[in-house]
Amino acid sequence: MVNDLHDKDDGPKKDRNEENKKPQNKKMFTVFELDNEEYAIEIDMMNEIIKDVNISNVPGSSKNVLGATNLRGEIIPVIDLKKILGLEKTGEEVQNTIIIHIDEKKWAAPVDKIKDIVSPNTDQLVDPSKITNLDGRRLRWIIRLEKGRSVRVINAQKLLEEEVKDVDIESEQKE
Repeated sequence: MVNDLHDKDDGPKKDRNEENKKPQNKKMFTVFELDNEEYAIEIDMMNEIIKDVNISNVPGSSKNVLGATNLRGEIIPVIDLKKILGLEKTGEEVQNTIIIHIDEKKWAAPVDKIKDIVSPNTDQLVDPSKITNLDGRRLRWIIRLEKGRSVRVINAQKLLEEEVKDVDIESEQKE
């Protein structure tokens, strides 16, 4: 009888543990604006949001790199998400910049406006290849939100690997 009670206790505990894991697995995204369109990036790829970043030109850098910025003593390349996504090029005046952190590398990316944070249900995430001819290089998902609102989730890792390639401003400084 003691074993029966023990077995019954294990069941609900396992269920409770599984339920507690579900909200943690739910993806969260920071939504921002580029040319009056909403885009997002997974929140775990973002370090922070910076205002009024000074961008220094880096001669000979990739066409998708605006330059570099000094963030608390760390030199970080500043990429032009607009240009990479085929939008209008980022202008001279940058007010909001997101710091993206992937695989031990950091990049800064100017955005027009920070909007909000969303945490969609799985059924709100749409594979962009199902509605367009995109192959997943630029967009990871499209989030369907309330009132016809849709947000494009950038495939940041692929974009940075393919479009910015091996930008290493720190090694250029050491020379």
